Amino acid sequence: MKASYTYILVLTTFAILMLMPTQRLETAANYSGAFKHSGDGRIILFDTHTRETLSIVYRDSDGKYDSSSLEAVSHVLRCHGKSERHPISLKLIELIDKIQDHFGAEIVHVISGYRSPEYNFALSRKSSRVAHDSLHLRGLAMDIRIPGVDKVRLGEYARSLKAGGVGVYYSSGFVHIDVGPTRSW
Repeated sequence: MKASYTYILVLTTFAILMLMPTQRLETAANYSGAFKHSGDGRIILFDTHTRETLSIVYRDSDGKYDSSSLEAVSHVLRCHGKSERHPISLKLIELIDKIQDHFGAEIVHVISGYRSPEYNFALSRKSSRVAHDSLHLRGLAMDIRIPGVDKVRLGEYARSLKAGGVGVYYSSGFVHIDVGPTRSW
């Protein structure tokens, strides 16, 4: 009886998690207090396409997230193709913040944040390096540069954190960082 109850509980929990939006699923699966790789709660982002800069405190000293700041991140990192917004992963924001803090960088240049399925498809038709099932589609990836930091050093540090995927794009001059499975290219 106890085994069947446990089995039902596991199946129910799995079903609930599968129905949750990506943001909540990520939070439920990965968040218990501070993330393993957390920054200081302050981040400055510059979108290289829209030329918008966002300087915010998104988490207070008690660990409480500011929803309006997180919405501002989603706005700045919206899709360049159709200006669609999507929640950006809290874990990703914290990871980028940690990287910014590590290098003592004033600002992080973002080449790509969220991508709509249509925009990602258009990019994948132009380049074989764009994944059809990119984590950008779920707000779980950013392509970044940090002024004054060599992309190789940036990639090496991000890889050392083992917090997700890291790809150094030498010819384009940016580093892809995501909070999916740990891998590198």
